[in-house]
Amino acid sequence: MLLKWAGGKTWLVSNYADIFAEHDSVLSKHIEFNTYFEPFVGGGSVLRYLKPQQSVIGDINEELTTFYIALRDEPEKLYDATMIHMNQHSSDYYYLTRERVEAEELLIAARFLYLNYTCFNGIYRVNQQKKFNVPIGDKTILHYKLKDFIDRSKILQNTQILNQDFKETIALATQNDLIYVDPPYTNNSNKDTFNKYSVDIFSWEDQIELAKLLTLKSKIGVKIIVSNIMDDEISTLYADWIKIPAKRGNRLRYNSNGNDYKEIIIKNF
Repeated sequence: MLLKWAGGKTWLVSNYADIFAEHDSVLSKHIEFNTYFEPFVGGGSVLRYLKPQQSVIGDINEELTTFYIALRDEPEKLYDATMIHMNQHSSDYYYLTRERVEAEELLIAARFLYLNYTCFNGIYRVNQQKKFNVPIGDKTILHYKLKDFIDRSKILQNTQILNQDFKETIALATQNDLIYVDPPYTNNSNKDTFNKYSVDIFSWEDQIELAKLLTLKSKIGVKIIVSNIMDDEISTLYADWIKIPAKRGNRLRYNSNGNDYKEIIIKNF
């Protein structure tokens, strides 16, 4: 959905499309559901792939949800505002923009997209003062056109976009809805993994609470898919669920300590 995002799921929808089909159905047939929910929306690769008729996406990152609202409601203006940044891009301009605080939502969204595209590896990281602090990367040209903004906007037209905690978004799901969950990858043994996307760190206790909430939703007929770290502690939280090892081709993910690890897909159907 235009963003580079650490832990993005483009590889997932490219290589594991069958997880979005009914267990005994033809693989090309998407699972049927009422409303799609994604409480950790990130880069939105799964949303873009499924193109649901009705969806609810949420994230605790206010700049991220502000970006999605602008993309949904004002794609042309967002493109123009982003290109103003791109046309002035340089190292000095990047760091000046990184320090700038915008008040208008459209300008917040354009700044967010510009920094996301030109920062190092599309990483989103803030310090204790909630200031974005990722250094500049090597991208100098926006490879998206106005048509790309408009196309992504169409996907979002029937999407409710919420800046809130994952628990509040999951609570909205009812029978025959679909929830896709891609939380920060935290386990109990190594709590310092991919959990520092904001100053509100996603903890092992959050992983436990997430699993409990999803188990409750599963019991009332909500269809659920989870991406997570391949780890015995995580698997134990979803003891009776279907588990599928996932590979990113020849690439593994790395945590903040520089250690590689594998991923797993967990689902209840």
